[in-house]
Amino acid sequence: MLVFCDIPVGDAGEVCCCRCRGGDAPPHTSIAELSEQIDSALRTVPDAGVLLSGVDSLDHGELGDLVKHAARAGASRIALRTSGRVLADAATARQLVRSGVRVVEVTFLGSSAQAHDALATTPGAFDTAAAGIAHVRAAADALGIRVAVRGRVRVCRHNLQDLPATVMRLAEMGVASISLACDPTLDPRRSVDWVRAACDTGTVNRVWVSVSGVGDGVLGDRSLHATDPITICEVPA
Repeated sequence: MLVFCDIPVGDAGEVCCCRCRGGDAPPHTSIAELSEQIDSALRTVPDAGVLLSGVDSLDHGELGDLVKHAARAGASRIALRTSGRVLADAATARQLVRSGVRVVEVTFLGSSAQAHDALATTPGAFDTAAAGIAHVRAAADALGIRVAVRGRVRVCRHNLQDLPATVMRLAEMGVASISLACDPTLDPRRSVDWVRAACDTGTVNRVWVSVSGVGDGVLGDRSLHATDPITICEVPA
């Protein structure tokens, strides 16, 4: 089990459904403040990794320096959560792998360009995210470095029925695992069958699907899928 301290690079969350979110994303947090948060987190959770999340981490203007600081501070691994847009540039993907990033988690909202782009309100978002996954995997192979590329699905009532197809599509992209982050407002009675079907789709396609945000006992005989190979720790400010 890998443990990561979650360090949001801004106050807003990751890419999510346009019909669920509200307001514009605020600016990124300064590198000085983020560096202090990383130092504090690693003192609190020794030997942990650092996950840079929140507003797309790859859009932070000083991301390279932030990754270097996390490495100098003693992070066992460095992970990024992203929409994948910036990774569509192969040179950027290669540089991130060289800099020490060992886990890349790309967020999806649907199984196709039509479904994902509509909810993300960004034309071409699905294709660039898919290209980003391919570029990170290619860079890792070329450099002989092990990098875990994960798919992440923000699950809400607007993409619930697309979950099994989304898991299948991510499996086809070659991700190492898939995390389903369920909105807590989802009605378990209406969502459980689709979530279970998504877990089964992952099993059939030989990719592990983990589920978060659902209550105890909701998964029934799929309860093992509440286990994620990566543990994210939210460190108090």
